[in-house]
Amino acid sequence: MSIHQVAVMSGKGGAGKTSFTAALLKLFPEVVAVDADVNASNLPILLGPEQLSKADYFGMDVAEIDRQSCSGCGKCVEICAFEAIDHDGEKHFTVNDECEGCAACAWVCPQKVISLVPHCSGRKYVSKIENGFMVHADLVPGEDNSGKLIASIREDARALAEEKQLTSIVIDGPPGTSCQAISSLTGVQLVLAVLEESLSGLSDYKRLAQLLEKFRLPHLVVVNKGGLNAELGARVDAAVIEHGGKIIARIPFDPEIPQSLARRETLLDMPEYRPVVEEVFRQIQA
Repeated sequence: MSIHQVAVMSGKGGAGKTSFTAALLKLFPEVVAVDADVNASNLPILLGPEQLSKADYFGMDVAEIDRQSCSGCGKCVEICAFEAIDHDGEKHFTVNDECEGCAACAWVCPQKVISLVPHCSGRKYVSKIENGFMVHADLVPGEDNSGKLIASIREDARALAEEKQLTSIVIDGPPGTSCQAISSLTGVQLVLAVLEESLSGLSDYKRLAQLLEKFRLPHLVVVNKGGLNAELGARVDAAVIEHGGKIIARIPFDPEIPQSLARRETLLDMPEYRPVVEEVFRQIQA
């Protein structure tokens, strides 16, 4: 079975990526949605899924000291580059949240009372939506390895699609071009870039487009919050052509849109924008 994966990306936060993804998802007969913005998962807010399962996510092992067997020599404190070991003023040492799991302390401990143990960094969810399923996650604030968590839920999404015989996966990616974005892009066939028509939106689109070029991924473009400045609009058009993209939809700056979103309504629920979303759906299916 062939599974078609589309990632919806943006170079910056607030471009309208998630709100457009929510509208687009509703047009699929059957789909597995992935909210890959694990630092700020907002797609469930708009789609209101029914949670089916929840699982802890263990991103990396961290150090743990057996306080009863610790001799209090302090060699672990001397070697730790992250200031992740606290001393209680007596002989007891404990590991704090700064631990990066490098295991240097375990190597130098003469008593061998330091070990690496699994550490819960977040939670993964599988939920039911009207026309399929959603796989999403929440990273514990301050934790690292969000790229690894994204890779994990994408593996879960693919396994779910194969189990349920669903051929479409749509990924609501994180903003920007960091490792989280790369984890969202690997293995997809097409990228839909949501470009905010602003100077910052244009600059960040260029960085995203350069990343897509390195991965040799084709991309289509939805220009959002447009129509305020003709000169800037022309620069956006030129940049998309320069980077091999294709503009397939334009959404003007409209104060009614955020008011609709506040009611948990998507662009599909607004009669003037439904044809725009339907055309984008047709193009990504072509």
